[in-house]
Amino acid sequence: MLTVIIRAIIIFVVLLVVIRMMGKRQIGEMEPFELTITLVIAELACIPMADKSVPLTFGIVSILTMYVVHQLIILLTRRSKKLQNVLSGTPVIVIDKNGIKYQALKSMNMQVYDLLQAMRTAGYFSVDEVAYAVFETNGQLSVIPYPKTKQVNEDEVALPVPVLVDGEWSPQDLKYYSLEKSFLEEALSRNGVRAEELLLVTIDDNGKMLIHPKDKKYFVVNIGGEVHYG
Repeated sequence: MLTVIIRAIIIFVVLLVVIRMMGKRQIGEMEPFELTITLVIAELACIPMADKSVPLTFGIVSILTMYVVHQLIILLTRRSKKLQNVLSGTPVIVIDKNGIKYQALKSMNMQVYDLLQAMRTAGYFSVDEVAYAVFETNGQLSVIPYPKTKQVNEDEVALPVPVLVDGEWSPQDLKYYSLEKSFLEEALSRNGVRAEELLLVTIDDNGKMLIHPKDKKYFVVNIGGEVHYG
């Protein structure tokens, strides 16, 4: 038992030193190749800790080898922009002044819901608050918002609800907020669009409806006090 404890402590110390030498502060800041190396290191560390028949030096040498590979990749990517793009990818603009770039989302195998979640995490709840949004190579969303031109009253603050995403209605949101699908379809029809043509429709309890056609600029209409949430 004492041997297992000592082996575990040694592996822990080696891991701590290697991770510190890699210089990353948190998982969310890692590039794809760095996350891969970190996961491999974690797996290599488990083997000598769990299996006493594996010499401790095997685990330590394997971990240090992954550190050397990490440093070598860092050195090569500094010298070659093309290699860096291959290993880490490139930032992708997913929102511009026309709205959501649907093809850019598809190229990253992302859905509109994923983008909306990332926007909320960044502190933005509606597409029309954002002038530009870029997914960085580490998965973080960077946002350039439109400047606020007026003081917003407390009564004007409302949460936009995505009632239609990628041409399909969201039954759970319609039910939760007691919204009639037929009423919303009529509102869309008055604005000359159909549900299957749309990438996104959001609506808040102030009656502000954002309508975003696929591959076209979004527009906002206000249907006033017609909408009531349950």
